[in-house]
Amino acid sequence: MRTSRVAVTAAAVVAGLTLSACGGDDGTTNAGSAASSSPSSAPAEEQTESAPAEQPEGESSGAGSQEGTPDQGSAGQGSGGTGTKPERCHTDDLTITASDATIGGDETKTVAVKLLNKSDRACSIKGFAGVNLLSSEGAIPAARRDQTDDGTVLKSGEPTYFGIFYKANESGGSGVKIKGLVVTPPDEKKPVTLTWPGEPSLPVTDSPDPSVEIGPMGSVGQGQG
Repeated sequence: MRTSRVAVTAAAVVAGLTLSACGGDDGTTNAGSAASSSPSSAPAEEQTESAPAEQPEGESSGAGSQEGTPDQGSAGQGSGGTGTKPERCHTDDLTITASDATIGGDETKTVAVKLLNKSDRACSIKGFAGVNLLSSEGAIPAARRDQTDDGTVLKSGEPTYFGIFYKANESGGSGVKIKGLVVTPPDEKKPVTLTWPGEPSLPVTDSPDPSVEIGPMGSVGQGQG
């Protein structure tokens, strides 16, 4: 009987020890879980803290945009350099002359006005000159023809031409006598007075149609005048 009690007591001790060990394992497991959860939360915190650290990448992207800005600036300068026209031709830059350019048999007479760039720089010219014929009846303004002009750049020593178109007096009468020609280059205010090289008179007419018309720069070919 005593032996049995001893065995039972020993078994009870062993059971107690076993239960104690299991409790220790639970504690260890919980601690391990806490420990494992603590490291797992640490990277999360590190990621949260590293979010601002990612901003330099954004700034780097912004710097890339800024790097693009000089390129745009360069393009702007390039286009400005390419697209920039020389200053317009002023009256004092030009030698202006006029000559008869009528082709035989044409009902409409033509005077070619030549504008030669006498300056030492290139200059741009575009559009219509101001033209008045000085007559016995006063100034006769020339009407503009429905033509367009893209403009041109005259190098030093280079000319351009435009035409004056009119009807000659074939009535047998004295008509309107022409005494001179006044030409003002496009966008200029200073005129030049020339000798009229065309027919000496224009017909007297009550027609609403203009008796004198002009074309834009380049409206008659080079070699005339």
